[in-house]
Amino acid sequence: MTHATRACDRCGADISTLHGNARRCATCPKRLTLGAIPDRACAICGTNYTPKRRDSTCCSPACTGLRNNRIAAARQKAKEPERTCPGCKVNFKAWRTDQVHCTPVCGNRHRARLNYQAADLGPRSCQRCGTCFTPKQTSSVFCSRLCGRRATYARYRHQRVAAAVAWARANPELRAAIAAQYKAARRGWERLNPGSVGIVSRDWRKLVRHYRHRCAYCGGNSGGIHMDHVVPLSRGGRHAIGNVLPACQACNLSKGAKLIVEWKRDGAAWPQDVKRHQETSLPLSA
Repeated sequence: MTHATRACDRCGADISTLHGNARRCATCPKRLTLGAIPDRACAICGTNYTPKRRDSTCCSPACTGLRNNRIAAARQKAKEPERTCPGCKVNFKAWRTDQVHCTPVCGNRHRARLNYQAADLGPRSCQRCGTCFTPKQTSSVFCSRLCGRRATYARYRHQRVAAAVAWARANPELRAAIAAQYKAARRGWERLNPGSVGIVSRDWRKLVRHYRHRCAYCGGNSGGIHMDHVVPLSRGGRHAIGNVLPACQACNLSKGAKLIVEWKRDGAAWPQDVKRHQETSLPLSA
């Protein structure tokens, strides 16, 4: 094409009068119209958005920065040599130069394992009963759950007793119904258990005099003398003079519906922080 016959590469108009380097006329735009850009999903958060550029991949500058950080981290990770995790012994590529474990979970487990191995788990004394025991945790101060529950109860006993008294005063009808239900169940146990012949007052007084108005288990008399069934009625025991013993209030309430073997096994027979009886002199006649 000669200089005299030059034409616009868009519309074909004569541009021979324009500069020699011109390729299109003044009426044609510098760039072709590409039309409306369709909506697309953000590569980071997945939100649908209308991009302003054809090469846009993120919906906002924040997502763009996060994408650039991930790309840079991936490049850095590709450059880093493989490391061996001290916790699970698996080879991995670190995201950071100071990374030691493959995952945060694996790191926490490995550090906990090291702390357990370095912990002082030697024998120690229970803070409540003084029994020497080997703990499973460094924070263990009681030899068993029973000692822990008893220590907690002794600590909050006044609050619990006050709450129980307040509830009983606020619900007298419900309290009476519960007491009647328990008495009915007790009478049913006395009638249905084989060999339950009843207890005569004379035999009971004779038994109490035999033990000198003392508890048959601990020798105290704090809280008065209660009639305790050696084999509880709820466990099939007889309501007869041969199955009862005089017991103080603390022993009777702590024994409950347990056999003597179970009572001693659970450590409830002679709790030192409860069974400090203030013995009082009682007459030998009942």
